[in-house]
Amino acid sequence: EPWLYGKGTGVSAVAVLVAAVFWTWLWGIVGLLLATPLTVCLLVIGKHVPRLSFLHVLLGNEPVFEPTRRVYQRLLAGDQEEAAELFEDEIQSRPLVEVYDTLLIPALALAETDWHRGELDDGRHNFALQSLKEMIHDSGEGRQELHANDGIDNGNSPRPCILCLPARDEADEIAGMMLAQLLATGECLVQSVSYTVSAGELVDLVERRKPDVVCISATPPAAVMHARHLCNQVRGRFPDVPVVVGLWNAQGDLSKARTRIGGAETTHVVATLAEAQEQVRLLIEPLSRRSDGLALL
Repeated sequence: EPWLYGKGTGVSAVAVLVAAVFWTWLWGIVGLLLATPLTVCLLVIGKHVPRLSFLHVLLGNEPVFEPTRRVYQRLLAGDQEEAAELFEDEIQSRPLVEVYDTLLIPALALAETDWHRGELDDGRHNFALQSLKEMIHDSGEGRQELHANDGIDNGNSPRPCILCLPARDEADEIAGMMLAQLLATGECLVQSVSYTVSAGELVDLVERRKPDVVCISATPPAAVMHARHLCNQVRGRFPDVPVVVGLWNAQGDLSKARTRIGGAETTHVVATLAEAQEQVRLLIEPLSRRSDGLALL
């Protein structure tokens, strides 16, 4: 009965049970009859009066944290298993790109921001990053990237080639891994590069691979600065190669970021993996049609 009432009113089953006991003790049978309506009134007050918001948390049946915060909180607590379970629950009902954009990318951005502010120590920061890496590999899409990397070394494949470069650090690499998984559909060759490779070596890699599209992955809090530095180096040597700059989890208008990075026609700035996926599709679609035509000949 408490569960049934709670489900219909938005009050947790425990709150219904505790309220019934309290109001019955206070007013007898009248209190028992009024317990649920009074509790719902307190819940509504807590929802709309900021100073009493704790009532909504205590009495409501909604999760205290949104999924992104819950994943991040579990990582901070060192509970990789529960964080992975939350991630797996989400990918059962939503597309992988949407889960990455709304769950893992924000959690990654929170970890980086807190670490740069000094609010997160190195141990927990490294644990969060490694856990996110394992969750990505275990998602099942990693096998596509491994197959897509076959034959990318020679730079002469008939299929379009895409390089995902980290702007600077490991978090950028992890976001690049997510993008590489999403792009590795078999129609193109995709490679995600490690953050341990220096900027100069990344540019040399572009020269060897001869990619059709270069994707630069950058996470907060210094995403624009790091992305601009690497983007300028790539454009300086390969001005005709399209560059997609991912400023992951960027908030608000991207016009200022586009101005700082540069307004070259071959440079495209996006804020989500879904936008990056669509932009890359538009860039390689003519190349894919051309390679299909050559194959038929």
